[in-house]
Amino acid sequence: MKYNASYIFGAIFAVPIALLTGFISMNFFQFDMWLDSLVMAGSYLGAFFPIQMTTGNKYLKEMGVTKQDYKYIRQQMKIAEPKIKQLLVQYKKVRSVTDFRNVNEINKLARTIYKSVQKDPKKFFKVDSFFFSHLDNTVNLLDQFLYLSRMPHKTAEDKQLLYNARLTLEELKRTLQADLKALNSSDYEQMKVEIDLASIQKSSHPIPIQSDNVKNGNINHATNEQQALDYEERVPVNFKRSKQYAHVNERKDINE
Repeated sequence: MKYNASYIFGAIFAVPIALLTGFISMNFFQFDMWLDSLVMAGSYLGAFFPIQMTTGNKYLKEMGVTKQDYKYIRQQMKIAEPKIKQLLVQYKKVRSVTDFRNVNEINKLARTIYKSVQKDPKKFFKVDSFFFSHLDNTVNLLDQFLYLSRMPHKTAEDKQLLYNARLTLEELKRTLQADLKALNSSDYEQMKVEIDLASIQKSSHPIPIQSDNVKNGNINHATNEQQALDYEERVPVNFKRSKQYAHVNERKDINE
C-alpha cells in the first residue's frame, strides 16, 4: 500500500542528514565517539519521523481513511492473505472439469476483491463481510469438498452430501459476485456520470454535417482545379516574340 512508502521516503532523507550531522560532529566539535553516535541517531530520528508522518498523512488523505482505519484494514488484509493463497493450492486437488471451473472462478473473484481493497483501502467497508465470513466459508467448504470427493467407496449418503456441497459452493460463488458488484458500484456510478456529461456536451455543441450535394460539389471543384493545373504544366507557354523569331528563321532557311 502507498502508506508503506512513507517509511521509505523517511529513511531516504534521514540517512544523509544523519551522516552529515555525524561528519560535522566528529570533525568540528570533536566529541567522544559515543556522543557522536548519539548525535547521529538523534538527527536520524529527528529527520525520519517528521518526513514519515507528513508523507504518511498525505497518503492517508488521498486514500480517504484515517490512521486507525488504515491499521485495522491492514490487519484484516494480513489475516486474509494466507486464505487467498490457500485457494490457489486447491488447483492441485481438482479431479474434474466442473470442479476446475468452480475453483478457477472462485479464485478470480476472491483475488480481484483482495487486490481492489489493497489498492483502495476505503473500499474495505463495502465488502467487510467478505473478509469476516464469506472468504472463510468458501475456503473451508472448498477444501473439504475437494478432499472428500477424491475418497473411494462413497455411499449414496456421501454422494448426496457432496452434491449439496457443490450447490452450496455455487451459492457462495454468487455471493462473491455480489461482493464484487458492491465493491465496484461507486466506479460504475462515476462512469455513468461521465457518460451523461459527455452526452450533454455533445448535444450542446452539435457537429455540422454537410449534405452529399455540397460534398460532391466540393470534390468536383477540387478535381477541376487539379486538372487545370496539370494541363498548364503539360502545355508550353507561347509568347508572341517567339512566334516572330520563328517566322524569321523560316525565311532564312528559304533564302538559303
